[in-house]
Amino acid sequence: MWKTALRIMVCYAALAVSGAYAADMNARQVTRLLFTIPAGSTPDLSNKDLSGLDLSGLDFKKAKLDGVNFYGSDLAHANLSGASLKSARLDRATLIGADFSRADLSGASLLRPNVFEDMKPLSHSGLSFAGARLVGANLNGRFDGVNFSHADLSSAIFGPRDPREEVLITPMMSLKAANFHGSRLVGADLASNSLENTDFTGADLTNADLRGARLGGANFSDAILDGANLTGATTPDTNLRSARSLKAAVGLAATR
Repeated sequence: MWKTALRIMVCYAALAVSGAYAADMNARQVTRLLFTIPAGSTPDLSNKDLSGLDLSGLDFKKAKLDGVNFYGSDLAHANLSGASLKSARLDRATLIGADFSRADLSGASLLRPNVFEDMKPLSHSGLSFAGARLVGANLNGRFDGVNFSHADLSSAIFGPRDPREEVLITPMMSLKAANFHGSRLVGADLASNSLENTDFTGADLTNADLRGARLGGANFSDAILDGANLTGATTPDTNLRSARSLKAAVGLAATR
């Protein structure tokens, strides 16, 4: 009961920040559309304002959701696998247990979503972006333990896009024990973030920015670090021994 209340409070707080309620559809209309779509058809909600809605547990049936505004919406345990969410806004949305596997979130914004049931440090989210496409996406907030395995995160920005953005509350993004196994992080910006015990095995981090990142206990086995910048990163107990192109990494001598 208290967990449900917490999620409701998060949604209301998000709406208070975003301004007046202005969704194009209500939750019942969205649900009806998804349930009545003919077999073999793809639901199309592109560019709709669906902010602040309770859409938890819904199966979006690989819908077209490009440009949709989900600000402050509750998408807990929703099935968005295979959906197209290019340039969608998921800021402050509740994403506990949501499935975005194989979805296309290129250029999407995921700033400070609610990913956990509580604030305990070892909480399990269940949020998955396995095999998803997040090219050029902007993520910020707490994503500890989230599954990004085999996702394409090329040129993604992890943390505030602008130095003034959200900086008073979340100056550092937390990705502790996140799973980036086999993911593509070419040119991704991971600078100054908390990446302790994160799994980068087999990931491609060519030209990635890891300056000042906290990498204690992270595993880079078989990861490609060609041109990756690790200047000022902290690396206690970090497994870099079998990383590929390690000699081509920048700033390795300046790690701590």
